[in-house]
This record gives sequence, structure tokens and C-alpha cells, in this order.
Amino acid sequence: MLNNCPSSGKDVNGNFCDRIEVSAGFFRSPEFQDRGYFIYRFYSLVGKIPLYDEFMPDLAKVSGFLSTQQLEANKAAFVNEFMTRQDYQTRYGSISDSSAYVTALLQTVGLPNHPGKAGWIAGLTNGSLTRAQVLRSLVESGEVYQKYYNEAFVIMMQYFGYLRRSADISYLQWIGTINGTGDYRVMINGFLNSAEYRQRFVP
Repeated sequence: MLNNCPSSGKDVNGNFCDRIEVSAGFFRSPEFQDRGYFIYRFYSLVGKIPLYDEFMPDLAKVSGFLSTQQLEANKAAFVNEFMTRQDYQTRYGSISDSSAYVTALLQTVGLPNHPGKAGWIAGLTNGSLTRAQVLRSLVESGEVYQKYYNEAFVIMMQYFGYLRRSADISYLQWIGTINGTGDYRVMINGFLNSAEYRQRFVP
């Protein structure tokens, strides 16, 4: 794509084809959304922004050349393992009531009126759903997907992808920029041309 991109940065149809657009394309790709963003959303369930050194090993669990069946098995294993972690156990381990459990999950992600709430409570109560299934169903819901999309774009693509480190407090300003303007190109350009990126990674 870059080799055929004119110096203007746009193709014959007027669409951007420069390195900023290529970079954004990686994040928007179905594979990255189905793997990297899948992992990222679980951290929202324990009310935290993942650190680089904890996220990358988690990402590795669903990365590589995997068949559909292998990817599904790895995702299921990750969910079960995630539920044993201290962050999860501290928030939810002592909650025995199904309604209280679902309510606590939804409060943590800031979606107390999620349309799936009643169904999840009923499923846990009658035994047709496990807590792992409810957890994953919430993470994969459209509401959670949309709520954390811009945050993940800033954290995963910019800090983890470009700077190879955890985010600092300035990530809030970048999220504000994306939420306010929708102009992801300004943000990507800022990271690609930052002194830190150029000093560390540009020959």
C-alpha cells in the first residue's frame, strides 16, 4: 500500500494511503479486533487500564497461527484463568448472589442498565449460564465494545504499539481528542513523530 501511495498521501479516489492510515488499519483489522481488543476489554471488568508488561503475555495467548477451534479454546481458557486472578477475586469472589454479581459487573464497566442484565441474572439463577459465560457475553456485547473502543485505540495502538510501554497520564488527553473530534490521524501523527518514538525506534 505504501509503495503505491502518491506523495500527496491519497490514492486516486482521494482516500488516505500513507503510513498513518496503514497503522490505523492494523487496529481496525478483524484479526486484531477479535484478539487484541477481546483481551483488552476484560481489564475493564476489573476497573483498570492494563500495563504493557501484563497485557502482552495475555495477547500472546490468542496470537499466532490458530484455527477457529484453537482460537476459541484459547479464549475460553483465558476467561477461566482471568477469573482466578486477584483483581477479579477481590471484586467478585465473595459475591454469591447472581443478581448482585451481574449488578457489580455492570457497575464496574459503567453500564448499569445494560439490556442483557435481566437475561444474565435469570441464566445464572436457573443454572443455564455460568459466570464465565456471563463474563464473556458482557465483554463481547456491543455496548462494551463501543464504550472502550477509543480508549483501547489510544492504549493498545499508540502506547503499546509505538512506544512499547504502559500509558502515562497524557493518555486521557488523547482519549479526549478522539472522543471530541474523531480525528485519529492527528493522534497517530503525534506518536509517530514524537521525540520518544523517533529516538527509540527510528534509525
